[in-house]
Amino acid sequence: MAGSSASSSIVSKSDEEREDMLDRMLTSLALCDDSKLENLLSKLLPLAISCLSTSSTAVRNKVLEILSHVNKRVKHEPGIGLPLSALWDLYTEATASTMVQNFCIIYIEMAFERLQIEDKKNRAPNLLVNISKLPPRHQEIVLRIAARVIGESHPQKIDDNIVEKYRLMRGTEDCEIFVDFCLHTLLYQPSSQSGGCPPGLSMSQAHRVTGKQPLTNEIIVNRKLGILNVIDSMDLPAEVVYSIYLAASADSQEPVAKRGEDLLKRKGSAADLDDPTLIKKLFLLFNGTATTENIAPEHKVVPANPSLKARMMSVFCRSITAANSFPSTLQCIFGCIYGSGTTSRLKRFGMEFAFWVLKHVRDMS
Repeated sequence: MAGSSASSSIVSKSDEEREDMLDRMLTSLALCDDSKLENLLSKLLPLAISCLSTSSTAVRNKVLEILSHVNKRVKHEPGIGLPLSALWDLYTEATASTMVQNFCIIYIEMAFERLQIEDKKNRAPNLLVNISKLPPRHQEIVLRIAARVIGESHPQKIDDNIVEKYRLMRGTEDCEIFVDFCLHTLLYQPSSQSGGCPPGLSMSQAHRVTGKQPLTNEIIVNRKLGILNVIDSMDLPAEVVYSIYLAASADSQEPVAKRGEDLLKRKGSAADLDDPTLIKKLFLLFNGTATTENIAPEHKVVPANPSLKARMMSVFCRSITAANSFPSTLQCIFGCIYGSGTTSRLKRFGMEFAFWVLKHVRDMS
């Protein structure tokens, strides 16, 4: 593979030889016309990044000089492709150093943005394979790449051949990470970008969804619709996807809410509302962790908005597991009746849930 051959050819060289080679690369870059730059970068970029595995400051500085030159040349030329496959091979090598991986992931993201849409659709599911083994920061980047492609490609429908690629994740830790990210994306509301944290999320989760680029209302709606289509097509257990459909049904945007409501009726009806994992997730959304000690501020989850809370209460009032999930059960009742921002509807739900709890609570003596 290109990435493997790039790194293996570097290992045998001394730092002086590497520095000399990088000097020649820089000269080649400077003399190369834009029309031939893509072909040159297909060989040069993975080779240069692989040199970052050395501890030599001189070599690393030379690589950074090359990368700076590359950035300037390609920044305003989206038609110049970058060697995605070679960079991914280099990134996923077992022997790849942290610095090599850190720079690889930057150019992988840049390379992905330059692909044709059909190529993006086919490659996005492959990026999610073994995502559970990536560092958290790199997971975020890969998840955002996939979400971007899903929003661009699948807000209306998803082709069968692409569906099969996403289904390969089922039953894996990779799938759990992807599903959690999908839930966080559905909970995200664009209006929250000006400040504060979106209901149902922590600041770190919100940043995981957006990254550094602000998301317009149109972009986030398309991503949510695309995610709902992908999740629907994956045929995951109803308990796994129920919270996603529930969040969608309470969305502020009508197309998302309508699609969520439809999926909740068609697919959510099969969910076991006494599933402990599902109920625990819903209580976390309802109560949040804003008042919990020993949690860093950026990781504290803000309670869900009243609309989503009301939908969750209709679940709790049908769940014996919810009636016995103390102390979350009591926090929920108190929040409905006395909580800040509660509504008359939530107060009624709080009383109804209190009676449900009295009826179905297990003997704790």
